[in-house]
Amino acid sequence: MRIVVDVNIWISALLWGGVPDKVVILAQEQTITIFASDALFLELETTLRRPKFQSKIQSLNLNLEDVINATKDVLEFCPTISVDAPQLRDPKDTVV
Repeated sequence: MRIVVDVNIWISALLWGGVPDKVVILAQEQTITIFASDALFLELETTLRRPKFQSKIQSLNLNLEDVINATKDVLEFCPTISVDAPQLRDPKDTVV
């Protein structure tokens, strides 16, 4: 199965675990493939750099580069495309 994971799900998976982390585990086990464009990955990286996440990253005995590299390890990069999805609350989410 091929999926795209939104940034908020990545943040939850990487920093808090729980159900979102199961998606990452499935990707590590190669049960699913997570795709991300450079634009989506840049959004994730920018979000992780926010000061409000720094203490959580440190509490996990990690640094930002550890988290970013762990993410890259389970991603397949793909070209950026825009989808026509007028029902989305956040127009930025139309870029995949």
